[in-house]
Amino acid sequence: MKQILLIIAFSGILYVGFSQSQRLVILEEFTSATCGPCVSKNALFHTWQTQSPDKFTSIYYHVNWPAAGDPMNLANPGETSTRVSLYMNPSNMYVPYSVLDGNYYNGSAAGWTMTNINNRYAIPSPFEISIQHRVSAGEDSVFSTMLIKCTQNITASLTAHNVIIEKWIHFNAAPCASSNGERDFYNVMKEMIPNASGTTLPTAMVPGDYVLLEGAWKAGIVYDFTQLASVGFVQDKNTKEIYQAANSTTTPVILPYGTDLQVMDVVNIPVKTCKNILSPAIRIRNNGNNPVNSVTIKYKINDGPLNSFTWNGTLSSMQKTVVSLPEYPFNLLALNKLTIFSTNPNNIQDEYPKNDTLQFTFTPSAVSTNQIKINLRTDNSPQETTWEIRNSLDVVVASGGPYPLPNKLYQQTITLPQADCYSFTINDTGGDGICCSNGNGGYEVSSSGTIIKQGGSFNYAETCEFWMTAPVSVEENSLNTQLTVYPNPFDGSTNISFSTRKNSETVIKLFNAYGQLVKSVSLGPLNAGQHETVMDGQHLKPGVYILQLNSGSEVSSRRVSVVR
Repeated sequence: MKQILLIIAFSGILYVGFSQSQRLVILEEFTSATCGPCVSKNALFHTWQTQSPDKFTSIYYHVNWPAAGDPMNLANPGETSTRVSLYMNPSNMYVPYSVLDGNYYNGSAAGWTMTNINNRYAIPSPFEISIQHRVSAGEDSVFSTMLIKCTQNITASLTAHNVIIEKWIHFNAAPCASSNGERDFYNVMKEMIPNASGTTLPTAMVPGDYVLLEGAWKAGIVYDFTQLASVGFVQDKNTKEIYQAANSTTTPVILPYGTDLQVMDVVNIPVKTCKNILSPAIRIRNNGNNPVNSVTIKYKINDGPLNSFTWNGTLSSMQKTVVSLPEYPFNLLALNKLTIFSTNPNNIQDEYPKNDTLQFTFTPSAVSTNQIKINLRTDNSPQETTWEIRNSLDVVVASGGPYPLPNKLYQQTITLPQADCYSFTINDTGGDGICCSNGNGGYEVSSSGTIIKQGGSFNYAETCEFWMTAPVSVEENSLNTQLTVYPNPFDGSTNISFSTRKNSETVIKLFNAYGQLVKSVSLGPLNAGQHETVMDGQHLKPGVYILQLNSGSEVSSRRVSVVR
């Protein structure tokens, strides 16, 4: 009898671990306050949803046809257009236009009934979704937390969408000149977080896997903040099928595990750098229900040694913090990989180790001359935008903004003082960059026609690095590919290997970050061929240098780092 009970219990565990979930069908309705046929269909669909809120939810995208002027379209035309392009044929665009679960039904709003909803509702889902929304005390922002849990094995190209909606908008009078007579509008799309492209999910997920997404919208046009909420869904990028949807509540999401720490991202390393020594700063989040007071973080760059750092503090559930790791010297390659992982939160095993490891790739930064050109077009809030250039000692050598005029092009040319590794940072105090939610601004950093960085879509700040090389008397040539320095970074001394193409006087020079010559070693006349020498660095200060090899008319240089 005990054996039978054990088998039954074990079977129950398997069922729970691989069970499917109840589906919530989603209607994506394309409509307009200028569309006559939309009036009756929108009223009917709202009645159905009110009667069956457990079976389907909805998002209404307002378009700018058959006539322009719909105020809900004017509030966010771009993300509506993205969803229109996903579903509609450009040669056959009309409203009202209905989409059920992405690809279950797609077409005329007159072509489906509650029977279609019931049929789709009966098909289990491989996901569970829960969402919490919260409006800020000052009613200027809405925050949304979306938890997606996998309940069945699935392999697909998945995207999560989190859509801020206004559940009910009422107008006392016609909302636009070409009004169709509607005064009440429901589940109107306000903003898609983080954007209309959504968030890419893992391509393969198994029961127990989950993704936790946080987002915020700095509110634009809102008629009633008490009506703000979120609708979330998981969609297949290729087939367009929506596997699951959910409505938000104000209740916090229930996290899947007790002890679960996630390494989220690297916050201080640009994708292009000119540094051979980095001090990574990473953001971690407590995804568990239990507080975290300590965790060991291990990290390395490329094939370098694995460093270990222990963080101590207090991190409550859903709380994040930035951890600054000790500096790590390395040899900057054409392609570099920073690997970071956490282990033993609170000196016990992490219950969900899949989110413990993060890999970040980066490459060497662009090389500039001593002339940098800044082109910047402001958005609608130019007073929020500033920028600065800092040298490797974190000293500001140039800056710009805030700006007086919106939607205006500003240009400035900067002369850099000396060879160094520089960083350019653009800031926006509004937290919405300079494109594209508040105007179509943008910026470009260039040198001698070569673009170092360009953009405009960011949050509060964006940074890039570039290297101004040490001055040389002639152009570098093919000798550059045959100069190697090892080890690099180095402490006491380093080996320099190079090849000369003809007999010539050869000198090695070392420039510091200011372009100042700090060391010069004459090797005398050398015959053509391969050579090797040792350079003593005992008395050099830690930092980044440029090693320059002069052999007759040939010049070659390498960035090197001295560490202690």
